[in-house]
Amino acid sequence: MTRAVILVVGDELLSGDRRDRNGLWLAQRFAARGVHLLGLHVVGDDLDVLTRAVQAAAAEADLVVLSGGLGPTEDDMTREALAAAAGVELVHDEDAWQAIQDCLTSRDRVPGAAERRQALVPEGGRWLPNAVGVAPGLALEIAGARVFAFPGVPREWRSMIEAHVLGALESGVPAAEAVVWVAGVPEGEVARRLEGAASLAAVTTASYPHDGEVELRYRATGEDASARVAAAEAETRERLGADVFDPPEGGRIEHVVVRELAARGWRLASAESVTGGLIARMITRVPGATAVYPVGWITYATEQKTARVRVDEELIEAHGVVSAEVAAAMAEGARAEAGVDVAVATTGTAGPGPLYQRGRAPIPAGRVYVAMAMEGRATEVLELSLPHPREMVQRLASVRALDLVRRAIQSVEPGAR
Repeated sequence: MTRAVILVVGDELLSGDRRDRNGLWLAQRFAARGVHLLGLHVVGDDLDVLTRAVQAAAAEADLVVLSGGLGPTEDDMTREALAAAAGVELVHDEDAWQAIQDCLTSRDRVPGAAERRQALVPEGGRWLPNAVGVAPGLALEIAGARVFAFPGVPREWRSMIEAHVLGALESGVPAAEAVVWVAGVPEGEVARRLEGAASLAAVTTASYPHDGEVELRYRATGEDASARVAAAEAETRERLGADVFDPPEGGRIEHVVVRELAARGWRLASAESVTGGLIARMITRVPGATAVYPVGWITYATEQKTARVRVDEELIEAHGVVSAEVAAAMAEGARAEAGVDVAVATTGTAGPGPLYQRGRAPIPAGRVYVAMAMEGRATEVLELSLPHPREMVQRLASVRALDLVRRAIQSVEPGAR
């Protein structure tokens, strides 16, 4: 089994100005291939510290991968640290320099002395082409370990890892992985419903909450890895039922909604109050949303619910703006106004304090109503109690709204009407 260490380089990661995503991304891919990850470390832009980190990693692992520190500025020290750790000099590589010049010229930039630093390669090592950026990667051997370094820009990092590491990685140990996504159920409730599942004891389980969605990852190694992972996934789906959704790789609940709408040739509209346009933002970030999402309204002010999505003033007066009745009327009005197949609406109070309405009891922060109107079925309304900070209330309400839409759409087979 291949043993690996990942070193993520940059002072900005130690200061908290940025979060590491490269290391976590690679860790997941190593796990899926049966690679035993010994450590994932963040190291600052300090030549001595980075050199020692590379030497320590190479002493215990078969494979060491570094992210970052290959830029053209003086604080980019990864190439110098690799040379120092290997006990060799940095040498200019003319082929690497030509690749850098070609890339910069194609972008109407003039190569200079700073970029020339990026053509330095530890003696005995080799440079690796970067298909989407300027800085080449580096590969060399240190203390018997294969060591790779790539630029830290996520798009470049992932492209180069795929091209130069994962495609050639052979762990020699069969490995399998499955991912199950759950919406509308807190992580603790998911865990409770999976208690005692015999198949889960035979795999490694990781649970990741994503503000309204829960990601479950099952991994196993060994000759029967695929069978054990498949059994765990099957039992999970059986226990969780309709709470499970299946996004595309890298996707979330909004991707499923867009996909299912497109499969049926349907369109969706939204009328948002408490969520302030977040549902619209989530939907429109998905490629292809134009075909299924023609319009959305942010009816934040009470009078806009009447003016934009046909909510009767007397209904608001009778039940209050934060109510199941108003949420339903917003969804029904949005569907009628837009002439679409499905509409979703939200009304509520995100806090931090309660909402006071004349002549009514205060509405606690986090009270939200989500409604969905769909042709051919009764309007559905959910009452949610979300005792969280304001932004979290909006996020959780938006996920629940989209999941309500997802469940309703998937209850109708494509072409059924």
